[in-house]
Amino acid sequence: MKASDPATGLLHPNEDFFQDIPFAQLIAHHVQLSRNPNAVEYYQKAWRLVVNGDMFDFLQVVSLPPEGDVLAAVTGKRRHTDLSANEQLYGLGTEERAIVWKLETIAAGHPLFFQALAWFLAQPGNELILMKGNHDVELAWEGAQTRLLSLLVEAYAAWATAVPHAPEHPLPHLTDMPAALALDTLADQVRFPKQFLYQRDLFYIEHGCQYDPVNFFQDFADPRLIDENGQVQEVIELPEGSLFVRYFFNAIEAVHPFADNFKPITRYFFWLLTNAPGQLMTFGKVMLQYREARKLVNRKVKKKVRYQQVVDGRTTPHPFLSPLQDIQEKIRATMTTNSKQTTRRMIGSIVLAFLAIFLLGVTVRAIAVGEYGLMVAALFFTAVCLVASIGLFQSLNHLLAEPYLFTAAQEVAGLVNGRPTPHIGPVRYFIFGHDHAARLMLLPPLANPHQPDYRQWYINTGSWIPVFSQEEQLARPAANLTFLRLVPSRLQTGHDVPELLRWSEDANAPRPVRIFR
Repeated sequence: MKASDPATGLLHPNEDFFQDIPFAQLIAHHVQLSRNPNAVEYYQKAWRLVVNGDMFDFLQVVSLPPEGDVLAAVTGKRRHTDLSANEQLYGLGTEERAIVWKLETIAAGHPLFFQALAWFLAQPGNELILMKGNHDVELAWEGAQTRLLSLLVEAYAAWATAVPHAPEHPLPHLTDMPAALALDTLADQVRFPKQFLYQRDLFYIEHGCQYDPVNFFQDFADPRLIDENGQVQEVIELPEGSLFVRYFFNAIEAVHPFADNFKPITRYFFWLLTNAPGQLMTFGKVMLQYREARKLVNRKVKKKVRYQQVVDGRTTPHPFLSPLQDIQEKIRATMTTNSKQTTRRMIGSIVLAFLAIFLLGVTVRAIAVGEYGLMVAALFFTAVCLVASIGLFQSLNHLLAEPYLFTAAQEVAGLVNGRPTPHIGPVRYFIFGHDHAARLMLLPPLANPHQPDYRQWYINTGSWIPVFSQEEQLARPAANLTFLRLVPSRLQTGHDVPELLRWSEDANAPRPVRIFR
């Protein structure tokens, strides 16, 4: 989620989230369930809404505060020309005040979304848990958390004003709802976990970016940059993937707003090659600018962080966080090896495609001069190059589609099943996000003496933005709002299959996500 312009109603090319009304419908539906005596499973039960990271995309808010007092309050400068060249070209950075302003900008562009969150929290007992992801890791700033709460207070007030004059509003006025939200009450209802969310025997929730070699942070709990001298800077560390978004994809989306909806991302390049070859020069120019900007940023050396604890005056590896970090590093190493294969296959596929085009030209020339032997040979090798190029491309797609987070879930299951601390033990559901691929898979039983007496599942909640991939388009519409609904009371009757759903705006009801074996 980024922001549209409330003054003009126009969408920014970087905007990906268009599901404000369906999200409000989803929230209203579940609140109504908890108030419906016929919905026995849900009646008079509070909801806990967990957003597993990437609710916001601060990197793609590239507009600048208006000159004058607003700009001065955020940056200390009164004119845009006083900002650094980097800020003028790519937007504000990751400093706390800049993120607070970006959050306000997002809220202004998505009023209904914020009203839905506030309306949800106005219901007795409901909780909101906001996990960080690589796109909104800046939520680590306490100032951003505090401002988010006050924005929810403001959104609720706006809803209370709007509803009497807008009966079609998707968030109805219900009995026993407060006249206003109180900040101190919200502070108890809204939580911001630093790394993961855990409930014994039920779930382990983690965003998943720490297993990705281009999107991990040295310290996800405290993602501030640590320089070569070990000094903590008041800016957020930007991993390679974030640099790619800031310095490359934001510019590409100005031309093709749908570019980062291709999954895997290499699909966009091949789409460009076949559908808009005239834009290849723009693509190359932006890539060169990105490489130069990345060199400047990467001069800041990041110090590696290890998770430790102090027991009886001795510093030892943390019994859970340290082996979890080892698992993350292991998965990243595998992904890095795969990425090298990806690069080789992508280059090979491109070279073979161009060679096929060249040979096709030779074939045409041979026909023109009557060299039919040369024509047959050139046509044969053209076909060989095309088949080889397509084969490499298909193998590339297969390589990129490997569910590495499923592997991560198996490793984490082995760790928690071993009960590394008195407070950490087995769970049924290992829930991730990050890779945008909605999945539901049984974990194979582990050779572990502490294996629980229940089945364990890997679940990926997918994405709330359009996804252009063959598998996703077969399984569900491009516009989607996928979510996992857990009803713990069902476990008592042996119903442990996770309920992975998508919201249907047309039906105004949830529908199962269709997932292939």
